[in-house]
Amino acid sequence: MKKIIYVLSFVITIISCKEEAPKDYILLSGTISDAPSKKFKLSHQDARGRYTVETAEDGSFICDTIFSGTGTYRFSGKGMNRINIYLTNGGEYTLTANGKDMRKTSVLTGPDSNATKYLLTTNIRRDSLRGDYKSYSLLNESDFSAKALMIKENLLKYLDSFPDLPKDFAQFERQELINYYLLSIIKYQSTHGHFIEQPYFRVSPDFFKPIEGLDYVNEEAYKHRGYYKDLVEQYFELKARQLADKDGLDEYLVKLKVFGDIPNEHIKNDLLSSSAKYDIAYTDNIDTYYKTFIAVSTSEKNNKVFTEKYKILKTLSKGQPSPVFTDYINNAGSTSSLSDFRGKYVYIDVWATWCGPCLGQVPFLEKVEKKYHDKNIEFISISIDTQDKREAWSKMITDKELGGVQLLVDKDWSSDFITAYKINSIPRFILLDPNGDIVSWNAPWPSKSELITLFDELQI
Repeated sequence: MKKIIYVLSFVITIISCKEEAPKDYILLSGTISDAPSKKFKLSHQDARGRYTVETAEDGSFICDTIFSGTGTYRFSGKGMNRINIYLTNGGEYTLTANGKDMRKTSVLTGPDSNATKYLLTTNIRRDSLRGDYKSYSLLNESDFSAKALMIKENLLKYLDSFPDLPKDFAQFERQELINYYLLSIIKYQSTHGHFIEQPYFRVSPDFFKPIEGLDYVNEEAYKHRGYYKDLVEQYFELKARQLADKDGLDEYLVKLKVFGDIPNEHIKNDLLSSSAKYDIAYTDNIDTYYKTFIAVSTSEKNNKVFTEKYKILKTLSKGQPSPVFTDYINNAGSTSSLSDFRGKYVYIDVWATWCGPCLGQVPFLEKVEKKYHDKNIEFISISIDTQDKREAWSKMITDKELGGVQLLVDKDWSSDFITAYKINSIPRFILLDPNGDIVSWNAPWPSKSELITLFDELQI
């Protein structure tokens, strides 16, 4: 009997001394109170995996067996500001927050929690240093450069003030702050031009000196997302814009050629695909654009998808019957259909109350409307605002004294007229002839002199 007890004790001792296998998953639980949604999305920054988190009536949740590994995760819910949290493989975490303000109320406990404390507070600190975005963007070149540099230096010191951050995390976030600074320098030209209502505003040549010398073809950093991906895209777009300005070329075709010269295949094809998805709707020559894309793209998958889109868009070429809309709500209190305007040229502005570039075109559109108010042309503005924003849409029309025929689509982006014209970015301007046929499915913007030239050619 003693031998049996001895053997059992020996076995138990061996088992208890055996080293546990490291966990290859993460455990996350917690409570989100006062949340407008019961469903949340948790996604790894590197797109390794996405998870759905559902809360109980009391706001509690358990999201176990997260297998995407160590890294920064985005936690987001409908109608709430999203947060970033840092999770370590094998760690067990508890997240508590108030859904009315996730950024200011979130608390995460668990391994390396200082990383999350940094993520939750750095953007708040940045916004405080920057101040109102419009006022920041309206600064002159020298003042903007100085303030952008001050923000970067302050945030780098703030990052260094957090003790015991994981080494890889700290290195990545340090580079993120530098990339954010460079990104703000690149974007200043377009944002400043937007707020001063000068779409063709250009900075002095020396302004862009800080962005030179960086490696813009680092595939690993590009796939890691963050600000580097945006920085790369904005950098090559800027180079294309500068080349188009210099030679007076179609900026969308130039962009394809600049992207096509990028030596890294992954970055090149990713930028070509993402830009062509929208730019084909704005180029002046769809056939040349398609041929140029196929000539520089080396992705068979992208080429196949783009070819199908090109074939569909060809049905919207000059002289083809226009897709129609029927019984769209107008701000006069009734409804309007495209057939109501047969016999006149129709210039259509597709916009939304939340679209900054759309609102930037309003002053130019008003001037064109006044110039042609007694001519054989009707100006129609079609908003893709959702139906629940109808009151805000109507109020903006009244407050800004918007002219022309003001219409609201029935199903925002999914409305038949919008999908028929393959509109996936705004503003978009369309010109139809008195028979309802397409003159241009991508007409010149009101801010461009080409619009008046086109009207003159048509003898409107």
